[in-house]
Amino acid sequence: MMTISNRRNFLIYITALIVIVVFANLISRRLFFRWDLTRNRIYTLSESSRNLIGQLDDRLLAKVYFSRDLPGAYANSRRYLQDLLEEFQAYSDGKFHFEFYQPEDDEELEQEAQRYGIPPMQLQAIENDRLEIKNVWMGLALLYEDRRETIPVIQSTTGLEYDLASAVKKLIDTDKRTVGIVSDAEGEDQNRSVQDLLQQTYNVRTVSLDNPVPPDIDLLIMGGAKDSLSIEALYHMDQFIMSGRPLFLAQGRVSADLNRGFGSEIRSNLFGVLEHYGVDITSNLLADRICSQVGVETQRGFFRLRNTVNYPFFPLIQSFDENHILVSGLEQVRLFFTSEITAAEDSTRRSTVAFQPLMHTSDYTAVVPGPTYMLSHLENNPTFARLNGPGRAVAGLLSGTATSAFTDDTKPEDVTGYIASTDWVRILILGDSDFFSDEAGASVPGNLNLVINAVDYLVGDEELISLRGREVTTRPLRELSTGTRRTLKWINVLGPSALIVATGLWRWRGSNRRRKIISQWTPSGRGSV
Repeated sequence: MMTISNRRNFLIYITALIVIVVFANLISRRLFFRWDLTRNRIYTLSESSRNLIGQLDDRLLAKVYFSRDLPGAYANSRRYLQDLLEEFQAYSDGKFHFEFYQPEDDEELEQEAQRYGIPPMQLQAIENDRLEIKNVWMGLALLYEDRRETIPVIQSTTGLEYDLASAVKKLIDTDKRTVGIVSDAEGEDQNRSVQDLLQQTYNVRTVSLDNPVPPDIDLLIMGGAKDSLSIEALYHMDQFIMSGRPLFLAQGRVSADLNRGFGSEIRSNLFGVLEHYGVDITSNLLADRICSQVGVETQRGFFRLRNTVNYPFFPLIQSFDENHILVSGLEQVRLFFTSEITAAEDSTRRSTVAFQPLMHTSDYTAVVPGPTYMLSHLENNPTFARLNGPGRAVAGLLSGTATSAFTDDTKPEDVTGYIASTDWVRILILGDSDFFSDEAGASVPGNLNLVINAVDYLVGDEELISLRGREVTTRPLRELSTGTRRTLKWINVLGPSALIVATGLWRWRGSNRRRKIISQWTPSGRGSV
């Protein structure tokens, strides 16, 4: 051990210790280690967030207005937020800074927070042995150059890194892409949820295929055709694809009428055009044992009872292509009356394309052929007795080179700028016609994650896709076979008893061994030496 013999050595020792501590702290701000054992590493800053922070050209300041002495989970949110901001700062090369304020202590800070769009929240708290309601602040404002983004309320750690990274991206990305949503044939606005979601990141416009798609539309979202389209509408869609811009299409082959309990096949010229490109929306209906539930009324004497039962025509998709960023982070997607998506048979009318399935039903699937479908949930519905087939693809990505579905002879008259082929076609197809509808697919929060992932991917804006899959919103249980369930059941029943017996035998053998050893070395022991 080092000894300090005089004052000079003591001062040298203290000075060296201070220098070492200071340098260690400076280095640790940039070089730190965190052992994150969560499946999605939700407590480690993602590579996407690091890349976004690395794109900063100027100083970005996060002004955090967060009250102190908050109860329970709210205090945890503050600590998690501070850890997150410290990691952002560590990877920013000195361009990201943050400051914490307590507006309840200063009226000027309170007014400043409200100018940034951060309102006070009312919480119940016990103070001086009394239950009181007080105003608290839990938000932040990001200031970058002459722009500002606000997260007005931070009540939970769920999705906080995504919200923060998304706000940073809005600040540094001034050139917003424009997404066009094809209007309904009757002009009804049935996809407000999708529009509201996309407007947080993109410019969103409603377009009609009766006219050419404007050149500033970067992506087209389309779905729900119940009949054939006009030749002009098909041509404008075709020319949009031939211009090298992506299409996100949600289209099945089933028109369902739940009131009557029957469905019919959708017949449209759209399917012939898609087949020309290289993809086939099969004329069938898929049923899956892994499914959502619906309410069914039954008559019991004078009473009508409402029960919740599984409805296989509303499959829950849990099988995704883990190697594709678009769907690798998804946990579950709910579809309604979906059809199978496959690669079209080889045709001389199209060029080289590749079809990549992205989502499948489970291995408890039944395929119902058209053209009519029995949709009622009755015990005698023959479909529900054969839910044992292999999974079928319900979504896929078509990419490659393709030729136009029209020629100089078949295109509409009085059109200009005809494009005969493209070297870059990208079409994402989902076999559910109502996936974008507020009354069906868009009413499911998990489905909206797929929508925003698809839009980000198709326009080449992939930084935030991986972040959405880091938070656990649902953790569906894996379906097991009957034999596996029976085996696990008996292991749980007999395993603890067997473990106790094995432990007792092991201790008994150990006790016998110790007694033999002791008896050999005692003067009166048998067999002593």
